[in-house]
Amino acid sequence: MENQIDKTLINTISELDRKEKKINEFKSRVRVKGKLIKKGKTKKGSIKLIVQKDDDKYNFVVIKAHKENFALAERLGVSSFVSVVGIIKFRAIICTQLKQLLKMDESKQAILPFT
Repeated sequence: MENQIDKTLINTISELDRKEKKINEFKSRVRVKGKLIKKGKTKKGSIKLIVQKDDDKYNFVVIKAHKENFALAERLGVSSFVSVVGIIKFRAIICTQLKQLLKMDESKQAILPFT
């Protein structure tokens, strides 16, 4: 007689674990809307962007393997407005999404009063 374990509990727990990992990965991303103040190349040919938001400066690296982001980063001019999303990996923020903004939007979340 074989002793079989009900798989529903194991499947439920593994699904919850998968969702939790996805949430934690999303939280660890760096999102910045700001002004591109400096652009340069790295030793391996990737593009290094320095984006300023208020008084903070963020260093992003756009890897050559990310073709669309790399092409956009090459076209960007200094003092243009950008929206950048990146993942922190070993002393650098690797750019995963890059968008050029027409103008800087200083929108912030606000709590609306009940009427």
